[in-house]
Amino acid sequence: MASLKDKVVVLTGASRGIGAAAARLMAEDGPTLILCARSAEANAETRAAVEAVGATAESHGFDVSDAAAAKVFIDDVVTRHGRIDVLINNAGSGKMGSVADVPPDDYLAVQRVNVMGPYNMIYAALPAMLERDAGTIINLTSARAFIPDRFYAAYCSSKAALLSMTQCLHFDLQDTNVKIFAFSPGFTETDMVREIYANKVFRQAALTPDQGQPPERPAKVMTWLAREAPNNLAGEHVQVQFNDISRRAGLED
Repeated sequence: MASLKDKVVVLTGASRGIGAAAARLMAEDGPTLILCARSAEANAETRAAVEAVGATAESHGFDVSDAAAAKVFIDDVVTRHGRIDVLINNAGSGKMGSVADVPPDDYLAVQRVNVMGPYNMIYAALPAMLERDAGTIINLTSARAFIPDRFYAAYCSSKAALLSMTQCLHFDLQDTNVKIFAFSPGFTETDMVREIYANKVFRQAALTPDQGQPPERPAKVMTWLAREAPNNLAGEHVQVQFNDISRRAGLED
C-alpha cells in the first residue's frame, strides 16, 4: 500500500468536518501536513490532533478566493519545503435560498470560494508540480453538480463548474505525471451542513434529510485517493458509494 510518509500535503478547509477528519487519518502515515483555513487559529484542534500521532504540521490562515494570497502562500510552501506532493482543495461554502433571496453578491461569494478557490490554488501550485513532473490534486466537488433542486442555485452551479473545471484540467495534464481528481463525498454531517439545515425547509431539500454519514467515511476515501492516486480515476467523478470505489478505499469488504 502506498503511503504519505514524508510527503508535503496542503489541505484547505482543515479546521473541521471532512478536512479535519482527513488530516487525522493522513497523519498516521507521517507526512508534513500544511493545514489551511480562513484563520490559522481555526486549525488549532486539528493541528494538535495530527501532531499527537507524530505528523509534522503547520497552520496557515488566508482566503483561498484571494488569488494573490493563494500565490503568496503556495510560493512560501514551495520555497521552504521544495515541493508540494498533494494539494487537496477541500474548503467550501454554501448559501441556500431561492434566487429571490440570494443577492448577486452572495451568489458570487459562493462561486469565489468553491470555484475560484481551487483554481487559484492549482494555478499557483502547478508550476512547481510540472517542474518535478509529479503531484496529486484533489478537488472536493458534489453529486449536487448533477442534482439541481430548490434553494441550491448557488451551491449546485458552483460544484458543477468545479467538476467541469477539474475534468478539463485532467486533459490539460494528460502528458504529465500530475494527476487531478474530482471527489464527491456524499451527504455528510459536518458543522457547515448542520448550520445550513438548522432551517427545516432547507433540511427537507437534502438528498438524505434524516441521516448523513459521519465525516470519517468520506475522509477515508479522500485519504486513499491521496495515497494511491489511481490512474484510472484521474479526471473521473469519484463518489462515495457502496461500489468499487468504497471497497478499494477500505470502507466495505
